[in-house]
Amino acid sequence: MSKIEPIELYKERNQRVMNAIALKEPDRVPITPMSTFFQTEQKGITKKQAMYEPEKMAQAAIEVFSFFNWDQVPPLASVFSGKIWDLLGVKLFKWPGASEEKQRLKECEPFQFIEGEYMKDKEYEEFFTDPTGFLLRKVLPRHYRIFEGFTEFPSLLSLGNSYALQFQVPFFFGLPSTQKMLKLMQKATTLFFKWINVQIKYEKDMKKLGYPLQFFNLTSAPYDVISEFLRGMKGTMLDMYRKPEELKKLLEMMVKPSIQNAAQITKIFPYNKIVTIPLHRGAEGFMSDNQFETFYWPTLTSVMEGLIKNGLIPLPFFEGKYTDRFPYLAEFAKKYKGKMIYWFDQSDIIKGKDEFGDYVCIRGNVPGSLLVTGNPIQVEEFVKKCIEGCAKGGGYIVDGGVAGIPDEAKLENVKAMTDAVFKYGIYRK
Repeated sequence: MSKIEPIELYKERNQRVMNAIALKEPDRVPITPMSTFFQTEQKGITKKQAMYEPEKMAQAAIEVFSFFNWDQVPPLASVFSGKIWDLLGVKLFKWPGASEEKQRLKECEPFQFIEGEYMKDKEYEEFFTDPTGFLLRKVLPRHYRIFEGFTEFPSLLSLGNSYALQFQVPFFFGLPSTQKMLKLMQKATTLFFKWINVQIKYEKDMKKLGYPLQFFNLTSAPYDVISEFLRGMKGTMLDMYRKPEELKKLLEMMVKPSIQNAAQITKIFPYNKIVTIPLHRGAEGFMSDNQFETFYWPTLTSVMEGLIKNGLIPLPFFEGKYTDRFPYLAEFAKKYKGKMIYWFDQSDIIKGKDEFGDYVCIRGNVPGSLLVTGNPIQVEEFVKKCIEGCAKGGGYIVDGGVAGIPDEAKLENVKAMTDAVFKYGIYRK
């Protein structure tokens, strides 16, 4: 164990990461693995327990993550509360232990996103005419059973008429369906703040041990918002051909909310400026370069620029393969030197280091398959190769691909990844 006081270790580890982001050479390459259920798997806690008993998940995280000498530890927010999802009547996911049978998975299975067309192709004009009203009356009820009462919410434009407001609003809030919704929402709100308090306590407990939290903030690329929560992947892909102008207009409308959401969370958690942006639909296999340049990249870069202007650090996670997209990434990185982190999953990060490593910090990308099925020697060799190819001059952080450490990763492989950083990642002054 180190003789350095935890608070000093906390500052030292955090500064090591910040130096890497600023493209300075720290004393050592930082390591900041992300995790979802790895910690609970190690402690024999089921995924259902993790989602319904957050205190157990937090304790497992403290015990497992403090075993490693990482520079920043994962947040717990990637595993949401099953109790809250039950009360909200979430339709977008299936998860272990769900109260609704059609949403329920086995206790050992991770939560799964449900692909759907939650906004129809004929509803673009309705959305553009009254986006807030459309989201309230159409989208929220399609996402959550608790909000099905909003189908009766009066037109927002009609509320500009004070006479109408005096009748329509009391009538809406007096409906039995609305009364039920409000009671359930109050219960969900109470549970939400209990869940938040677990996150805050976990952050404080890890800080006492000398470990900073990686990030708590998250936002999305506009294209991903539309393809996941509105039109669905199939619908959005068809719209690139059939309704390109409508799609581009909708994409632009999603830029400002994506920035505002992250800025709002930062007001609650001001100590952490990193905002992760998981990118789900922009990889090489989803669209051509021309489509990427037309529909995906422009609004994503607008979001990242907005975050930077708000003093935040964008952390786009390029899920899948983005090696062929590197020219786009390089061009943007040159505009904002030392202001971001590019986190990679399956891309060639050594090539990335050559193309834009002088402008942006690179993070990743130890393969999840290697951490699950490989052995410690193979893991060590891979990490060594990454460090040799990416560490020079600073601006490299070690982590796994597939959102960090897979749930089923072997403990000895994760330890080998960590040990390799301390063995090969020292900067010689």
